[in-house]
Amino acid sequence: MILPLFFFFIPKEHFTKQKFDLYIKVLKYTCLAIGIIYVVSFFMNYSVSEFFIVFQNVSSFRNYVYFDFTLFKIHPTYYTTLLVFCTAHSFDLVLQQKKYSQFLFVVAFMLISIMLLTRLNIVLLILTLTLMVFFRSKLKLKQMLLLSGGILGLTVVISLLTPGIKHRFVELYHSYDVKPQNVAYDSTNIRRAIFDCSVAISKENFWFGVGFENLQDELNTCYRDNYDSSFYDGHNYMTHNYFFYLLVSGGIFCLAVFLFYLFTILRIAWKSNNFLFKVFLINVMVIWFIEDYLYRHYGILYFNLLLICFIRYTENQTLVTEAESKKVTA
Repeated sequence: MILPLFFFFIPKEHFTKQKFDLYIKVLKYTCLAIGIIYVVSFFMNYSVSEFFIVFQNVSSFRNYVYFDFTLFKIHPTYYTTLLVFCTAHSFDLVLQQKKYSQFLFVVAFMLISIMLLTRLNIVLLILTLTLMVFFRSKLKLKQMLLLSGGILGLTVVISLLTPGIKHRFVELYHSYDVKPQNVAYDSTNIRRAIFDCSVAISKENFWFGVGFENLQDELNTCYRDNYDSSFYDGHNYMTHNYFFYLLVSGGIFCLAVFLFYLFTILRIAWKSNNFLFKVFLINVMVIWFIEDYLYRHYGILYFNLLLICFIRYTENQTLVTEAESKKVTA
């Protein structure tokens, strides 16, 4: 609630196109710096040969960033969600304004996303770039096909050179229907177990939920009763789905209020006719299906910070358009 109140008192002059572009530029350079720090820090502690080690379908680089990197902590999924948005901004500058130097950001962010093995964001990133070729460029059809083919080709090349990426996607196929058993578990069948328990608990507490303070205990009880595995010991596995998080914790009325709020935001984004606003919202909404995104502080901070920036920027642009219309009429 602090962010909306804080932004309310910021003068509208701080949300002009030039200022808004500056804010995104700062975000992109910050994300690039984080990626460079990850890579440099890894190779300061590990050899090149260790970079290619894959254990339990996870690369040593992802494990290092997830568990051992201590300078600052941010979950790879949350970080690469930022990268999807930043990549879309850079690629849009390439397509719309022919700023080809921005393609360096596209390649860098694609590379770090694949190195971190964030499956869904990798798919969203490639899908976003490909759709942008067809809906945001003014190229001829043949050029669109060549450019989109180049993006897919670049993705394949980077993926072939990145340890663990193949294992992460193959894991989806092999583990989806396999229950966690003893120490035989991975990110895929754990998520399936979380999903099944979330469904079961929501059915029993559909109207009012179990209460936010009781959610983790209810999930752990379900894990213990249904799985002969210790995957949840020493690690709190929440719903990994923000819609289920609200439904299981607060019931259907709580979820309905959030969906109304979401519908209001989507309506604002649609009326704004701002492409990046839509990319930001769609990307985050998809991530809500695999993460308790707004439960964590950096998820809710990023979401509200960008959301309110876009809303204030949209309001400013509307005022500018109305002022220009009045001048023309006069």
